[in-house]
Amino acid sequence: MGRSPVAVRAITPAELAVLRRAVQVGSIADADVPSLDGAESLHVVGRCACGCASVDIRHLRRAQLPTLVADASGQASTGERVNVLVFASEGQFTGLEVVSFTDEPAPLPIPSTIRV
Repeated sequence: MGRSPVAVRAITPAELAVLRRAVQVGSIADADVPSLDGAESLHVVGRCACGCASVDIRHLRRAQLPTLVADASGQASTGERVNVLVFASEGQFTGLEVVSFTDEPAPLPIPSTIRV
């Protein structure tokens, strides 16, 4: 799916809770995972055009490639299972992807359900 820019806004408490939990339980070995210190000051700069809960946290320069730093799964309040992927580049978080196993846009999972 494509990405849609949004008016820059602060990361929501729900998005932040999902990001924190995914990093805490699903960090990838040897990945350069940014510190969660100060994560509450992150801003959302874009989102997935499909309507899912995925957000871009930082604009990337043309040649800059994000790296997967955390991979986990969780359950939404609807009961749907979703994957949660966290990306970073140059020591900063760049995106939170929430991937559905159905044709419906993926909602944020409940943070306490996020597991590897």
